[in-house]
Amino acid sequence: METTKQSFKNADYIIVTLSAVVSMLAHVVRAWRWNSMLTPLGHSITFKNSFAAVMIGYVVNFAIPRGGELSRCGVATKYEKVPFPAALGTVITERIVDLLLMLVLFFITLAVQFTELTGLTNKYVIDPVQAKFSTNKNLFYIAITGFVLIVLGLFIFRKKIKGLLTGKMGAILKSFGEGLRSVKDVKNPTLFIFQSFLIWFLYFLSLYVCFWCFPETKDLGIKPALSVLLFGTIGVAISPGGVGAYQLIATQVLLFYGVASSISISFPWIVWGAQFIAIIIIGALCFILLPLLNRNADGLSKNT
Repeated sequence: METTKQSFKNADYIIVTLSAVVSMLAHVVRAWRWNSMLTPLGHSITFKNSFAAVMIGYVVNFAIPRGGELSRCGVATKYEKVPFPAALGTVITERIVDLLLMLVLFFITLAVQFTELTGLTNKYVIDPVQAKFSTNKNLFYIAITGFVLIVLGLFIFRKKIKGLLTGKMGAILKSFGEGLRSVKDVKNPTLFIFQSFLIWFLYFLSLYVCFWCFPETKDLGIKPALSVLLFGTIGVAISPGGVGAYQLIATQVLLFYGVASSISISFPWIVWGAQFIAIIIIGALCFILLPLLNRNADGLSKNT
């Protein structure tokens, strides 16, 4: 415990701050990319509102899992008059794109370190899943039964469901569908692909830079950074803001690479903590300034 406390004191917080700045750049690019998805729908929004919506969404996610996606769409609806279903469709599509890029990250990591990744996957993914099913064999059958019941219900109530697709509900669903399909209508697909890869590169760079805050991790190199990013992202996805799960998973990955336990414990908390502080500060500022900035804009529009 004392060695872990000492490792927190010994960290180079100039490097940690630089890492947090790089991670914020990823959020800037995310806001930029979101505009690329909204433009084909005829709802191009200002960058200030796009960025503020993204940052406020991250803050909300710390309290309400996936609530940030809804709050982001709410900001776009309130200040830019983007239909909420359309905005939500673009955000869901964005998450699908991120999932695909996460798979790309997996295959890149697999290509450069097959043995290490196989060991990590077996230890922290396959073995726990197998253990779960071995202790609860009915779980598989419950899942299959649930799927069959859902399909059967859709078939039985197909006429009622079809009725919902007309009128006001139909318009909402149509708007939502347009949001989902927005990615295929982006004006510059090359730019969109560049933005998407840039986001994940900045995620990686933020983590890799932070390796230099400890003498024990600065020589780890690119391969362990890829593994920490890959498995750490899973931790972020399964808990609000990644708190707890990210630290636990990243610690185990670092231990797997032979990093001392005190550093393995403190490093993920420092990385996560720096980004948490940056998100809270910038997100709070966006929340405060957003109405003021848009009030000025409304005043100008009324005078013109």
